[in-house]
Amino acid sequence: MIGQTMALVIRDLKRWYRTPGQLVLVFVTPLMWLLLFGQAFNIGKLAQNAPGVDIRYVFGGAGDYFSFMAIGQTAFIILFGTFFSGVSLVWDRMQGFLSKLQVAPIPRSAIPISRILSTLVKAMLQATLVLVLAMAFVFIPGLSGLRFSPGFHVIDLFGVFGFLVLLAISLSALFVALGLIVKNEETLFGLINLLNFPLMFTSSALIPIYLMPAWLKSVAAYNPLTFVVDGMRQLVFDNHIGAQYSVAVDFLGIGVFSALMVGMGAVLSRKALLRG
Repeated sequence: MIGQTMALVIRDLKRWYRTPGQLVLVFVTPLMWLLLFGQAFNIGKLAQNAPGVDIRYVFGGAGDYFSFMAIGQTAFIILFGTFFSGVSLVWDRMQGFLSKLQVAPIPRSAIPISRILSTLVKAMLQATLVLVLAMAFVFIPGLSGLRFSPGFHVIDLFGVFGFLVLLAISLSALFVALGLIVKNEETLFGLINLLNFPLMFTSSALIPIYLMPAWLKSVAAYNPLTFVVDGMRQLVFDNHIGAQYSVAVDFLGIGVFSALMVGMGAVLSRKALLRG
């Protein structure tokens, strides 16, 4: 089981890094968002004009909008990186590779598990790149950069990656299941967009909850992306100013979401593979 699964993981990763266009996108996409969205779309100036408002309360403990947005950008990259796990399965079906796997002498569970693991590796590389680029901007004159708290240490770093890993696993499990169920590429893209955009724009990843209307605040408070970025910001900025929940509650929230998505993905993937 483990050997077959790892062989499929390596096969998917080799196909990924041997495609120059995909590697370019890994670097260009985070850079483009950090430069264009993070530097140009400066909500911080709006919040700074509000009398008697602590800017850190608005931006979840961050001292400026870019630092706030850079943390949210990691969740954004995870969200939009994991949906390719389902798309690649549709492509494998169109090329006949998925059919060969279904009749091969390997456990069928190796198919979704291997795709989840390879997607996890790719998504975490992209999220790490976002953090590194955002920190590097501090040293470029004229650009805002991600500033970590002086109290940030190794345990906090493990916590940050723990949040990202749970988010990547949960979304990968969901999109892999959809990729096995949906046989039409256009239908899959429609479903992905139907899920991605509400998840992104009803969370506090890019827009502070403080600036949202009351009805949207209620929705954002229970969005799994909000649990992730809320916990990460407390760890990175080493304070609880403007936080929605404690770090423990944030971990519990994304942990429950991850367990639900993995469980649902396992059931749906099994039915799809048995159906053929």
